[in-house]
Amino acid sequence: MDKLINEFDKIVRWPKKPSDKEMVIAYLATKFDYENKYSEKEVNEIIDKYHVFEDIAILRRELVSRKMLSRQDDGSEYWKIKKHT
Repeated sequence: MDKLINEFDKIVRWPKKPSDKEMVIAYLATKFDYENKYSEKEVNEIIDKYHVFEDIAILRRELVSRKMLSRQDDGSEYWKIKKHT
């Protein structure tokens, strides 16, 4: 993970290994609160704060596809999914 996140806590690249991808997305998911609903713009702004490789869309899609965030079908609203163990 050290090679993926720099000293400023920013993701520096999208990893190749699936396990590293999962760790990066889990890390990014910690930046969202369960209590809040987010617009796509707000999601993008949060993602932008925590990465430097300039691909907000892939990170946003991965957050949703890995069920860390959910969204309205039209993309108007996002929220963090609570994990049940």
